Amino acid sequence: MRSFKKQIVFTNTMTDYMIETSSLTKVFKEKVAVRGVNLLVPKGSIYALLGPNGAGKTTTIRMILGILAPSEGNVTVNGIETTIDPKVIRGQIGLLPQYSSAYVDLTPMQNIKFILKLNGQSFEGAKPKLVEYFKKLEITEDLVHKQFSKLSGGEQRAFSFIMAIITDKDILILDEPTSGLDITKAKYIRSIIKDLVEEGKTVLLSSHIVSDLEELAEYCGILKEGQLIFQGTKDAIIDQYASDTRDFEDAIVNAFKTPLQNKNAIQEVIF
Repeated sequence: MRSFKKQIVFTNTMTDYMIETSSLTKVFKEKVAVRGVNLLVPKGSIYALLGPNGAGKTTTIRMILGILAPSEGNVTVNGIETTIDPKVIRGQIGLLPQYSSAYVDLTPMQNIKFILKLNGQSFEGAKPKLVEYFKKLEITEDLVHKQFSKLSGGEQRAFSFIMAIITDKDILILDEPTSGLDITKAKYIRSIIKDLVEEGKTVLLSSHIVSDLEELAEYCGILKEGQLIFQGTKDAIIDQYASDTRDFEDAIVNAFKTPLQNKNAIQEVIF
């Protein structure tokens, strides 16, 4: 049987990371939610954080954001430890949570103007990008001025995505960015994400939609029962978990199904 106490190697030799965690651990009462996670997210990349429900993804992301303090270990975002200055960290991150954080009694436009003002940015300066995003996502004027709570789930998701990226942060944490969207809008969302990375943004992506992962992810980290059982490129995950079929979805499913042998093992990560 395969041991998870192993070396994990990226095939390229990047040494500059936007997000790093070292022995990151979170314990709630007697439950270990995250154990000894050493995450490395290269600058200017799309890194997919994967795992079955309850694997520790949300807890890990909340520690990266500085919302939760680690029980052990630390998180560094763009060279700053989150425990030292979590407000500064959150000011560098555009966040798309799994569930919309928009004010439901306001319109999408009012929400967008509010988040721009909160970040000290002008609406006029953001207008060209907004026009571009509205056009790509086929957002009509009546939707922009409709109460947020009256929008469909897909429409809410599209506006929440725009709210996450419009403030032009260097780091984007996107949780299920195409959830509830039709094929056309999902395609444009993926296109926008790739464009943002071309501009130098770093994206930490969490998704259950394989087409998103297959098209976008350059690197993958797989969490299971709070442990990081794999970290590497897309080709590396296929080599590790689906060498026979060479299928990315098979690799993810097989990784999720593979039992942990040592629940106390902390991985050694070498680049």
